[in-house]
Amino acid sequence: MYFSYKSIVKKIECSEKLILKDANILSYGNKRICYYHAKKPSKLIKVSRDLKHWKEGHKQSLTEWYVSEKIKSAKGECPISLCYNWIKTDKGPGLLVDRISDDKGESRTLRKILFKRELTVKKAIELVEETIQIFSTFGVPASDFNIDNFILDGTHDEYRIVMVDGFSPKKTNFKAYLLLNSRVLANLYAKRKWRLIKDKFTYCAQKVYAGDYNFAAAMPLSDTSNSDGLKANQ
Repeated sequence: MYFSYKSIVKKIECSEKLILKDANILSYGNKRICYYHAKKPSKLIKVSRDLKHWKEGHKQSLTEWYVSEKIKSAKGECPISLCYNWIKTDKGPGLLVDRISDDKGESRTLRKILFKRELTVKKAIELVEETIQIFSTFGVPASDFNIDNFILDGTHDEYRIVMVDGFSPKKTNFKAYLLLNSRVLANLYAKRKWRLIKDKFTYCAQKVYAGDYNFAAAMPLSDTSNSDGLKANQ
């Protein structure tokens, strides 16, 4: 395996146990729950929804962590939320990640920005494609171009976005190993994923920008099995 469960488990066991409160839940995913870090406002904690089978629930956390380690070793600026330590919580093993926010301390997704018409659909697509172009420099195999996976970073004037989820394969199989270790394959994979979802992404963005309340909020938990991460056409 391209990462060692044994070393990860050791890091978890050696960490101080954190108690996570429901009041600090930021978001739910199909496999994971994201919490605010009570003592570190600049960090978030991702835990598996399945406490007994945390490895299954943390598959994408593992590949995100692997991508993050590669980015940090390259010492370059890449628009992803970096992952740090594996830690122990009362909800099972957690992955400590950066909390991305704007100059007002708010974490605002493209969906929220588009709904308030602070950004055009055309500009949102340009920002995503600029991000994908930067990914090609590092070989980031982004897999999930969900409109909610991009968050505004920094000042409102510049509109730099960061991908906070879905910037790695969702599985930990041999295909994932190849994608994580081949820049060429990673680039082809990410660009193909974007081509497949671009029309649907655009449709969703247009509906949000138009103020359609059916698209104003992220999908409810019951719909998160949709791998595209976007609402289906109504």
